[in-house]
Amino acid sequence: MFTRRAFTFVELVVVLIIVALLIAILLPTIGAIRRGPSCMQNSTQGRGIHSALVLYSQGNNGYYPGIDRDGKRMEDYSTEYRFKVLLDDNYFTGEYIISPSETKTALTKTGVMPTTDNYSYAFLNISNLESKRMDKWKDTSNSEAVVLSDRAIAVDDEGHFKSVHVNLKDKAKTLWQGSVGFNDNHVKYLYKYQVDTQYGDKTTLNDNLFNSTNGSMVYSSNDVIIDKSQLKADN
Repeated sequence: MFTRRAFTFVELVVVLIIVALLIAILLPTIGAIRRGPSCMQNSTQGRGIHSALVLYSQGNNGYYPGIDRDGKRMEDYSTEYRFKVLLDDNYFTGEYIISPSETKTALTKTGVMPTTDNYSYAFLNISNLESKRMDKWKDTSNSEAVVLSDRAIAVDDEGHFKSVHVNLKDKAKTLWQGSVGFNDNHVKYLYKYQVDTQYGDKTTLNDNLFNSTNGSMVYSSNDVIIDKSQLKADN
């Protein structure tokens, strides 16, 4: 006569351990699938933009565009100008600075100042000469200094924002995720806009990338952090 044998406690524990191990092994893959190819390509482009900054700095005494060889900030240090310098010197094409997650117009000619219609990314804020972050707009290999990121897009007049990678059903909140590039050339795709940073001797936990204090990402002009063009489009 056939007798059904139940799991023993030890066997159950072994099965649970195996399942836990499989989940731990598969989580990175699941995360990559959840992000999708466009998000992974977006991070690759962020890393490429940082590589261009480093290559440029090799002929500029270590400094990135917007700062001259003597370490002085240039008269034009806008995000648009910084992208123009890299485009004119053919460090990348106009298509390369457009996120795969959105549609913009790629610049194909040199000598033309780009606008926010031509690029998707934000650079480190260098508008405050007294800020500790000024010392990081150059090749320092600092793994905690953020120098570029996906932009933040305003969704209302109350300071809430999103990224190009999310869709907000409720506009009365903030939801941002995107690529964040650090000065040692590693890029993280984050599901938050707070990250631990260090500029000079200033370490900040959960640093807000989209305000004007420590790590601060400028999307346009000299110090425009949050893109409000979508607000105008909705009105």
